[in-house]
Parts: sequence; C-alpha cells; structure tokens
Amino acid sequence: MKALHLAAAVIVSMATGCLFDGDNLRLEGAHYQYVVSELQIPSNNITARSYGLDINGDKTVDNQLGMVFATLNQQGLGVGDTAREALLRGGLVMLVDLQTTSFEETALSGLVTYLGGDPSPTPCLDPARLETCGQHLLGQGQFSVDDASASDHATGPIVAGVYLDPVGLLPVEIAIDPTSPIRLDLHGAHIRLTQLSEGHATGIIGGGITKADIDRIVIPEAAAQMNRIVTTECPKPGGVTPCGCLASSSAQVLQKYFDDNDDCQVGVAEVATNGIVQSLLAPDVTIGGEKLLSFGAGIELARATFTSPTTE
Repeated sequence: MKALHLAAAVIVSMATGCLFDGDNLRLEGAHYQYVVSELQIPSNNITARSYGLDINGDKTVDNQLGMVFATLNQQGLGVGDTAREALLRGGLVMLVDLQTTSFEETALSGLVTYLGGDPSPTPCLDPARLETCGQHLLGQGQFSVDDASASDHATGPIVAGVYLDPVGLLPVEIAIDPTSPIRLDLHGAHIRLTQLSEGHATGIIGGGITKADIDRIVIPEAAAQMNRIVTTECPKPGGVTPCGCLASSSAQVLQKYFDDNDDCQVGVAEVATNGIVQSLLAPDVTIGGEKLLSFGAGIELARATFTSPTTE
C-alpha cells in the first residue's frame, strides 16, 4: 500500500506540490487542525457496521467491540451517552492535524492524531446543565497536546473528496464513566474522512485492541462502572432480591450475571472470568501476526487550534 502511494505521488508530484528528498516523502500544503466534536459509539448492529472499517484486508467490516457496545446499549448500559458527556465537558479531547494541498484531489496528504486537554473556551456555561456544554467544540477551540499520544504519521491520497489510509498506531479515548475517559491504543488502525473542508470533516476510525489492553484497561474499567451501578442502585438489604435491586433494572441484570458470590458488588475477577465477557471480548482479527479485538467509531471534526510537533 505504501509503495502504491509513493508511485502515485511521484507521477503527480509536480501538480500536487509534494516534494521528495531521496526515498523520503516531503509533504507540502497547509496544516488544517480539528477537534473531534462528536464521537459516535455504535448503539445497534446497523451503526456497528456503518461505524466500522476493514482493518485486516478481508473486505469485511471489523467492529467486534462496537457490536458489544451496541448490545450493552440495548440493555440500558450505553457507552455513547457517557462518551458524549465526557466530550461536551472537555474531559475527552481528540485532535487531528491534516496537511494537504487540496480537499478534493491530491496524490499525497499527511495526517496525525493526538489526545489533548486544557480546552478554551471553558466547555460549559453552566456545568449543572449539560445542554450548555460543548462551547470549545464550535470551531474556535484551543487545546494543549499530549505529544506522547501522537499517532503514527499516515500519508495517502485524497480521491473525490475522500481520504482513506492506514495509520498504524492510533490512540483514542472512550468513556465508560463520563468523569474518567480511558485511553485505548488502536493497532493496525485506519481512518476515513469525507466532507472535507477547512472547518469540518466527517469520518470513521477503526483498529484493533490488544488482549493486554483488554485485560488491563477495558475489563477493569467495565467492572468499575458495573460495580458503581450495583452499589448505588441496589441498597442492601431490602427490595426484591437480597441486594435490593429494583426488579428488571440494569442494576439487577448486572448483579444477577456478574456478582458470582452475591456480595452485592461486581469485582474485576468476576467480570474477567465471566463466560459472556470472554466470548464477546475475544480477538476477532489478526494483523501483523497479532490477534486483536476490532473497534470502530464515527467522528465529526470541527476547526481547532493547537501546537504540535507537525506544525512547529
């Protein structure tokens, strides 16, 4: 794939402004900076497919974790709402730097993503009212950058207004708990951008999560969120069960399926050894000899300003 991009860039380098120094690509064009203004976590099987990409080259959309999130949403445990709240309150910040000479046709463009923070203006006019939040996502936001969170540098063409290219490693943030976004590194990642302009883009990101990150991050965070729901919504004693969970509530479902010792708490070990969890979070793709759990999400991008190594 890289060789094809290089050949295409050589052929039209004079027209696009892309220059070469020996075997190294030298990108030209302005840097356009964006912040993720919407993070669309799959909420059903249809969006799990539409927010996924083919990351292993078998011509099939890969989004197993997206399917898991869709299933959880059907049980009233949606991740999309918590991710949206974290995004609007400024706790979850993902940034994109695109270098290109054209938003419609160019043989070579460059893209790097970052995680960020310190949003300005202040995200919420009134923190008690979520509908007043997101002020930093309206096209005038300024952010700091975590340089250590830089993705691999993607280079590829824009064809008919569409940028689609492998990235490699791409760190992202999601929020199972809106107050505590978590970082996940997507391996073998791809990104697709459409409706490109100086102030906006629509896209999909996809990649694979290692088993180590599933065990170290996904399962502990999921267990913490499940435990919070059970311990706050199932006051022991009383109620229709020993833990006091309201009948047919999400808390009762969690306590029933994950609280193995009936102590009205959900522990990491109980989640990690749960047969349903092991099945749902089993790796489904292999990239570079590594087994990964696929994940994809939709994104909307708004204009932003930040200082990064690519623009300094």
